[in-house]
Amino acid sequence: MTDEIHLRPNGPWQVLGTAEIYRDPWVVLTKDEVIRPDGQPGTHTVTRFKDGVSVLPLDDSGHVFLTEEFHYAQGRRGIEVISGGVEAGEELLAAAARELREEVGIRASRWTPLGVVDPLTSQAIAPITMFLAEGLSFVEASPEGTETIRRLRVPFAEAVEMVMRCEVCALQDHALSWAGRGGPALARRAVLRA
Repeated sequence: MTDEIHLRPNGPWQVLGTAEIYRDPWVVLTKDEVIRPDGQPGTHTVTRFKDGVSVLPLDDSGHVFLTEEFHYAQGRRGIEVISGGVEAGEELLAAAARELREEVGIRASRWTPLGVVDPLTSQAIAPITMFLAEGLSFVEASPEGTETIRRLRVPFAEAVEMVMRCEVCALQDHALSWAGRGGPALARRAVLRA
């Protein structure tokens, strides 16, 4: 009697089995036993991050709001768009609105979805859904205990220049600086408001 092996295809790879190595509220790490595209056996580790959202708030005068905050993994402060994780069962737009309110004390009456970026495609799953927020009003911010955030108000054109100079360097910031597929129209709107 022979043991039957059930392969699960993943593109040109064949997955023999998956073992969970680590899990916390933000990340799951798995190790796959695989047959590689060249036919050789191997392993592939995959990190699955909690889905994320990023928000570019644009006010009526053509300014955007960014955050300056310390990031533990990099060991330094960085400037970026408002970003955070999506809670279990939470709608993407609700997560974006929550992060905008919590991190910088802004509410928006108009939302435009700008697409999804996958910043870590080789060994990680970390989709980030991007939004443009307009019709802004201001409330008290309530960042999490792990966050020390300073809100920055910057003309849209200057924010794009900051991205080009790598002063703002997360992938979603690069995508949002051109505002996904709506980039040219957003740039024209922001310039006209300034």
